[in-house]
Amino acid sequence: MAKKTTHICANCGSVIAPKTHTKGNTLIELILWLCLIIPGLIYSIWRLTTRHQICPQCKSADIVDLTSPRGANLQKEFS
Repeated sequence: MAKKTTHICANCGSVIAPKTHTKGNTLIELILWLCLIIPGLIYSIWRLTTRHQICPQCKSADIVDLTSPRGANLQKEFS
């Protein structure tokens, strides 16, 4: 099943289904969990709280819902 294109990227103008991006590195997280529980827990919480949506084309975090007024203006601007 294909993802719905519900957003527009204000950076490149792509009409996209946003991709979720988590900052940090999974390998570092694993190593911290293996060393001690507290550093691993802190790093995992940080990674979860910095999760955000990005454009899969240009990796920009400046994406806008197509149903919003700004999204409609961007769609007209990039068309």
